[in-house]
Amino acid sequence: MTSPTVLPAATVPLVGHFVPEILSLARRGLLWAALYGAFTHASRGGCTTTAEAATTCYNATLHPSSVVWLAMSIVFVVSVGRAAKATTAAAITRILSRAAAAMWVIPLLAAVLGIATFLTAAPDAWLHGTPPPHISVEITTG
Repeated sequence: MTSPTVLPAATVPLVGHFVPEILSLARRGLLWAALYGAFTHASRGGCTTTAEAATTCYNATLHPSSVVWLAMSIVFVVSVGRAAKATTAAAITRILSRAAAAMWVIPLLAAVLGIATFLTAAPDAWLHGTPPPHISVEITTG
């Protein structure tokens, strides 16, 4: 049976000293992703009457966009990759802190813009046009 070998500090990659910060970045990213998914839901409905006296009712529902989660995961993977290639502790700290900021800015900005666009859009755009991919519209005519 062999005993486990411990590498001297000089042979441990520099990014290895930042494992707690990387894990913290991952945890915060997961938290913001979950919050984005939980709070980016809205629904809106109503009815309109056309000139022919036909009533058209709609029910629109806003869902979270998977593009936001994809962007967050790309930020994480790219930042860890860049941190692994960095040669100084200051560079690693800078990369991880910028990634941490992006991990909350991306979902927060996407949620605010998505909800604001959803709430201020005219229903005619959904009835006679194509809604954005993260909005589902159910139309009934009666």
